[in-house]
Amino acid sequence: MIGILGGIGSGKSSVVRTVSSHNLHIIDADKVGHKLLSDPAIRNQIRDQFGQDVFSDEQTIDRSLLAKRVFGDTPKHQTARKQLNSILHPAIRREIHSEIDSVSRDVDAVILDAALLLEGGWDATCDWLIFVDTPEPLRQQRVQENRGWSAGELSKREATQWSIDAKKERADFLVDNSGTIETAAAQMTQIFISLLPTDS
Repeated sequence: MIGILGGIGSGKSSVVRTVSSHNLHIIDADKVGHKLLSDPAIRNQIRDQFGQDVFSDEQTIDRSLLAKRVFGDTPKHQTARKQLNSILHPAIRREIHSEIDSVSRDVDAVILDAALLLEGGWDATCDWLIFVDTPEPLRQQRVQENRGWSAGELSKREATQWSIDAKKERADFLVDNSGTIETAAAQMTQIFISLLPTDS
């Protein structure tokens, strides 16, 4: 399994999805987490912990309202984040392990794309780690355009993760995503070619 690292807004998901040279099974941990927010048991645990005011209606968790509770540097934010992680992380881990176990044998590699890959200890499961390196101004521009986040919001969220330098240092390979997505994907393709067996 190959883990993909990068800062928020680095475009790591887009880069790996642009690679067409290999048959990759991509596990997107963020999508797994978002899907779990619709699970009745998870919804009930979040309602019990945070109340109905993080719901936009009776059944729908408002992710932006929940984020306001858990992202920040006050003790209250930190406690809320730990409470949310204690609900979501075991469920996400079960889902990811289940997906890994069910992956078709004809794939060239399983790719784990997880924002908290290192924090969750997934690096121990990965054979290699690839860091997608993107300048901070470009990442800020992307999260502003795609998510409506300010630079302050980006900083607040990144403060809950390993630092960019620590992620980069932990990686086995680096992909430069300061240019076009195609250029970055070409670099990642070359890494895959060096790592993965071929049919020839």
